[in-house]
Amino acid sequence: MTTVSAAPTGRSTVDSPGLAVGLEHQEHALNEQPTSFFRDRLEAFPRLADYRLAKAAGYWPYYKTVESASRPRFRIEGHDYINFGSNNYLSLSYHPKVIEAAQEATSKYGTGVTGSRLLNGTLDLHRTLEAELAEFYGRESALVLSTGYVANISTIAGLLSRHDVAILDKDAHNSLLTGVQLSGATMKRFGHNDVEKLDRILADLPTEAGKGVIVDGVYSMGGDTAPLDRLVDVCRRHPNAFLLSDEAHGLGVLGERGRGAVEHYGVLDAVDLITVTFSKTLGSCGGAVIGSAEAIELLTLDADPFIFTASNTPGSLAAALEGVRILRDTPEMPGQLRANVDRFIDLLSERGIPVNPAESAILTIPLRQRDELSAVVLARELLEAGVFVNPVVSPAVPRGLGLIRLSLMLDHTPALLEEAAEVIFKVLNDNDQLPD
Repeated sequence: MTTVSAAPTGRSTVDSPGLAVGLEHQEHALNEQPTSFFRDRLEAFPRLADYRLAKAAGYWPYYKTVESASRPRFRIEGHDYINFGSNNYLSLSYHPKVIEAAQEATSKYGTGVTGSRLLNGTLDLHRTLEAELAEFYGRESALVLSTGYVANISTIAGLLSRHDVAILDKDAHNSLLTGVQLSGATMKRFGHNDVEKLDRILADLPTEAGKGVIVDGVYSMGGDTAPLDRLVDVCRRHPNAFLLSDEAHGLGVLGERGRGAVEHYGVLDAVDLITVTFSKTLGSCGGAVIGSAEAIELLTLDADPFIFTASNTPGSLAAALEGVRILRDTPEMPGQLRANVDRFIDLLSERGIPVNPAESAILTIPLRQRDELSAVVLARELLEAGVFVNPVVSPAVPRGLGLIRLSLMLDHTPALLEEAAEVIFKVLNDNDQLPD
């Protein structure tokens, strides 16, 4: 007869040796299952060998530990580098007024609101920021969300359904693709900035179908823009079609007042929906969608990612609000940033370094050897020489292609740009990456 007694630890002990062994094997198997699951999934990751090789050799360029504010010269893991890897376009993340606003809001409201906007998380700061964003863009309404990513997925998933069609540029940001997947809408893609292809796709769709045309105002990897004036014309020719422009990299960079590609192309009032992020130009964290009152009201009722996501922290709201006010009250800042971009392109050109056509504050350098490994190695060599850049590999760009990406900031001084250009020239030349 098998007897079971309580052990001092509270676990049961089993007198039968055979049953004890069986339970031990069963317990071991149960304990192994999660570990085995994760290990098997990790081992099946298609790029695991490349990742481990790069990491072992010291060339893995991501998840670096930053130890300072994202200034033109900042600190990573104990060393200072010229910073071309940040999207802090107007250098607002360390602006004294932005910092002060975040501190005052934190003192007043606490570090977090501890809930969703639906319940207890809508502050007067939200309302003020939404009103000032809508006014800044000359639109009826705006809705603030916890991140720019959530702004995109909430807008698309909240406005499109499985009965609708989403048509995206092939270079659209991951957040836009994810939003379509969540919506259940049928997804169609057109070649990058291929307006004629978009027109043909729309023409082939049923008249009654809802159609969302979704693009980036500025594309994050290439730094080029969507031809929004032509896209507006195409969308107007087809019933039940709306146009969404993600201005994450356009806000504060393009347009007379820094309102992005929508202002740059003169279609500020014609693009149906505009999304922005606070984590780049505004030096904070969060995002917003700006458009008609009906669209915004619908999102508050039927956009699950918005409804069920925790609200913004008070400090981030106040920082973004102050960033909007600085941009609004200092309209010359975007022009000064673009002058920095032009100055740096000239410095690179003087040294025989080509730059892909620059329409924003993002620069990409075409390399002689354009594979992923060469891009990662080059980024490491630049880092060792004192310049931090972003090496871009799949899935951000097509598999097998590597890219060196630089982002310019308002506070990059002429002397710093001169120093960086000389370092980049030397490293590219030493690595045989300059054109013949």
